[in-house]
Amino acid sequence: MKKLSALLFFMLFSILTFAQSTENRQTNTSFPQNGKFEIITSSIAFRYTFLLNRETGDTWQFVSTRTGYAWQKIYKDINPLDKIPEDYEGAVYQITMSGMVAKGMYLTNTLTGATWILYSDSDTGELFWGAIDFPE
Repeated sequence: MKKLSALLFFMLFSILTFAQSTENRQTNTSFPQNGKFEIITSSIAFRYTFLLNRETGDTWQFVSTRTGYAWQKIYKDINPLDKIPEDYEGAVYQITMSGMVAKGMYLTNTLTGATWILYSDSDTGELFWGAIDFPE
């Protein structure tokens, strides 16, 4: 009886360990350092798939339409810190998202720290980037 109980315990432990290790898997690819566009995907929901222009901060959401799929523009609020030096070339913006909840999605100007958080318009359901005040 003890052997059977021990065997069942180890089988259950192995199953639980395997289930936890496959949870929340995310596929990441390496993009060229000088790449202009990047696709960011969420492990939480297909809805949170974005195309980011790393040089301008323009973003689009991957949406399903009647005729297939399309990139829908995501507008962003004006942020006074959002500046890029005239002679600067290369990636400036990045999107960071929580692997746990959809609320934690941020767009950041990596040169100045200007930051936006992703909101959903309560009337239309469309996403937009709302500026976050910078600490003084």
